[in-house]
Amino acid sequence: MVTLNVGQYRIEITNDSVHSDGSADNVHTYDRTYRFGDDAYQATSRHAIRVTFDDELVGSCLLSADGGASGVHDHMAIQHNDVCFIAVGPFIAALDVQSLKLKWVRQTDDATCFGVYNSAKHNCLLSHGEIVIARVTYDGKIVWQAGGADIFTNGFELQDDVVRVFDFEDREYVIDIETGRETAA
Repeated sequence: MVTLNVGQYRIEITNDSVHSDGSADNVHTYDRTYRFGDDAYQATSRHAIRVTFDDELVGSCLLSADGGASGVHDHMAIQHNDVCFIAVGPFIAALDVQSLKLKWVRQTDDATCFGVYNSAKHNCLLSHGEIVIARVTYDGKIVWQAGGADIFTNGFELQDDVVRVFDFEDREYVIDIETGRETAA
């Protein structure tokens, strides 16, 4: 489970991998369900979001996506102001914290979005994708994408003005956050 606190609001994110749309046998129900991708009914990722205010449930939703499976972990969601940004499959979804209404969704990778990071200095989000690293505005616009020779599975570090990522063969890429260009390591 991932927990984010926004004032008196508490956001809890869990996996609900057994949820089946339209089934009467689901263990949990949700106020809203959002499906992303061409085949979201065959979702590989299902993340449940519950929001409480002063420990009282105010809303819930389920995000489901096709593509590569994403999991619930420390870097799969962040909060910025009154918006929660969540990596689900190859997408980043932006939800209003109080209402859980979908503000926008953007596919930031062709396979899986491993994590989403906030660069307050650059006033943007960074998507750690399996195939690409992307800079995304808080409004969901992709500013740039940068790929490598192999998949980015061996590490991601957000530093002052750069992102350091490592691919499957442990090759290091240092990407300038402003331009998206690779710089010297």
